[in-house]
Amino acid sequence: MDGTTMSRLHSRSKKAILMSRGRRLRGLALPPLLAAVLGGCSSSGSGYVNPNVDFGHIRRVAVLPFENLTPDDLADERMHSVFLMELLEEDVLEVADPGETVAAMRSLGLPVGSALSPDQAVKLGAELRVEALIAGTIEEYGLSRVDRSRGPEVTAVFAMIETETGSMIWRSQVYANGASTLKKLFGGGASGMYEVSREAVRKALGTLL
Repeated sequence: MDGTTMSRLHSRSKKAILMSRGRRLRGLALPPLLAAVLGGCSSSGSGYVNPNVDFGHIRRVAVLPFENLTPDDLADERMHSVFLMELLEEDVLEVADPGETVAAMRSLGLPVGSALSPDQAVKLGAELRVEALIAGTIEEYGLSRVDRSRGPEVTAVFAMIETETGSMIWRSQVYANGASTLKKLFGGGASGMYEVSREAVRKALGTLL
């Protein structure tokens, strides 16, 4: 066998070894990727943004206590906490202190955990020195009563009210549960309540920020 033939065989052998290593590396990388996908939630949602509003002037907002329509007495507080954390992590808007917000509402005689009228929104905005208020209504929170395989589920509506006019300039309705298609296929368990809550909030904020 001449030197040229030996060189070609060596080259082919080297390529085969590299391809084999590449396949092994891809095989090692797949489980973490699959685990990340299986750890996700199933969600859907829709959003409305007023096209005639310049959001550039909105720098400071207040997140109002959420309205709770669920049997869980703590659903509004838990979702409010998750929403605040996700909004702060975005680091796009300055957020008024929640305690300051509630104190201002009480001093003005405004309902806490209920919808505000446009006039009430304007008054509260002036008191807190914010350009907008964010309200939320929690419609579903907890284990699915329709299909247990879905795990926890959340249905919520969020809205932003401009404090100069008291008009709504953003609205998003979202739904999330602990199941996913890949989880059903591969037998993974449902996500927990916290993960589902975060997914719902992120889905909503994604239509705004």
